[in-house]
Amino acid sequence: MKRRNKLTLGIVGLAAVALFASGCTANFCTNIEKSRIAHALEPGVSKFLFEGTYDATDASIVKDDLVEGKLHQVVYITRDADGNFASYKNSALLSDILSSAKQSAVLLPSVDYFVQLDREGFEAARSKYNAEHADAILNLNETDEAALNLYLEDYGYWRFYDKESDNPYGAYSAMNKKLRETYGYTSVASMDFEKLYISALNTTVDKYHSCITVYDKVKYGNYNGTSIKLESVSWKAAWGKGGHLIEGLIVYPVAYMIDGFAIAFAGGKNAEPAAIQAAYQTGGPQILSILVVTVIVRLFIFLCTFRSTLAQRKMTELQPELAKIQQKYPNANTNQAQKQRLAEEQMRLYKKHKVNPLSQLLVLVIQFPIFIGVWGAMTGSAVLSTGMFLNLNLSDSIWAALKVGPKAHPGWWTALVLILLMSAGQFFAMKVPQWIQKAKAKNVARLGKNPAQKQQNRTANMVSYVMLVMIIVMGFTLPAAMGVYWFVGAIVSLIQTVFTTVIFAGGKKKNK
Repeated sequence: MKRRNKLTLGIVGLAAVALFASGCTANFCTNIEKSRIAHALEPGVSKFLFEGTYDATDASIVKDDLVEGKLHQVVYITRDADGNFASYKNSALLSDILSSAKQSAVLLPSVDYFVQLDREGFEAARSKYNAEHADAILNLNETDEAALNLYLEDYGYWRFYDKESDNPYGAYSAMNKKLRETYGYTSVASMDFEKLYISALNTTVDKYHSCITVYDKVKYGNYNGTSIKLESVSWKAAWGKGGHLIEGLIVYPVAYMIDGFAIAFAGGKNAEPAAIQAAYQTGGPQILSILVVTVIVRLFIFLCTFRSTLAQRKMTELQPELAKIQQKYPNANTNQAQKQRLAEEQMRLYKKHKVNPLSQLLVLVIQFPIFIGVWGAMTGSAVLSTGMFLNLNLSDSIWAALKVGPKAHPGWWTALVLILLMSAGQFFAMKVPQWIQKAKAKNVARLGKNPAQKQQNRTANMVSYVMLVMIIVMGFTLPAAMGVYWFVGAIVSLIQTVFTTVIFAGGKKKNK
């Protein structure tokens, strides 16, 4: 296999490892939060509305017997003569589940089952609401629309969550068992349908990781157009997530900073929760938070790798002397003896100038876990999944916005500008150091052609371009927040390049 092919495969392998490793960061969502997400994504087939607040012609079935005609259960599901369900308005997820069940030849429940299941969930939510609001028990004989919406939105997840077993879908199973005993097995959900339903819910809910927050007085996320309450996460709890050190060392601290700065830019913790919630909807505090956190992370990496960076600079300055050595061994690529002597002389030169050629590996050793941790923090941060910046949700991928076109996605132009800025930033962050090195090389007398040096230069250039392409491709698929992080990081990298160049030039003048 040619050397170039080996290198390409190696870089592709590195990208695959990065993608795999990034998926190893833990999901911080608790079981009760998973139930809340499930309820937001699949709230049932009914809406509970007071008299006069709905259009009867807009619904398939209207049940008026909840509370003496005051409260109505408006149901949006029918079943035709062929047994096909038409579910709309409330739950696209349920429609997918019903289609999957039919394809798998799983017996579908009756319409009355879904009506009764929603009724059971409604009563469970009301019971939990009244238990926690003894001073403001919901009286369904009074037309209190605000209280009704509050407990349906904030307590509706009790149709899924079982507190005793801490099972996100335990209550749903218990309700099914009760309905089977009451109505028989022919009209309610079979065991097969129940398993399929829970499996589909679990698969969908597990795709959402944005549950890390330190401020729990507002609602987060955008699940089927609904935001949910989340519990604040402690640093102590982060250490026990996933069995990895990276959650406690990197993921949580970065997510903590993202949340903390976002709160500060939204008015501070002492501001009214409603004002903070409104600020989050604009996406402005989140963008500013990412900017600050990116600078902090990049400065941390810079301080940890400063000596290694200067060592790389020193190696660049040694290129004229390295070129002289390489001219002595023009056949080092093919002659093993020349290759060995070349390596020995190069090592003596490095030792003389106190340069470790392997010091650049330290940069990778530090950068890689931080990259994975920042990725996990950006994915897990609840505040980044809340609101939109110029119509683009920061937790959505850039490709998700671009693939549907500008007419279908209002944030299409924002996504396009972001990927262009990120790509341009990464390109200049890669090329500027090379241009600086090339400018310095013009002052060095050419000593003749050297195949080994030319091969090294070609290899270095190819590595740079493959890494650039990899970052751009990943920029399409990762959350938009990572695109902002990479763009700001590229700007910081350019500033660092100029800074280290000035520092090194000053050091050379001092030594002279």
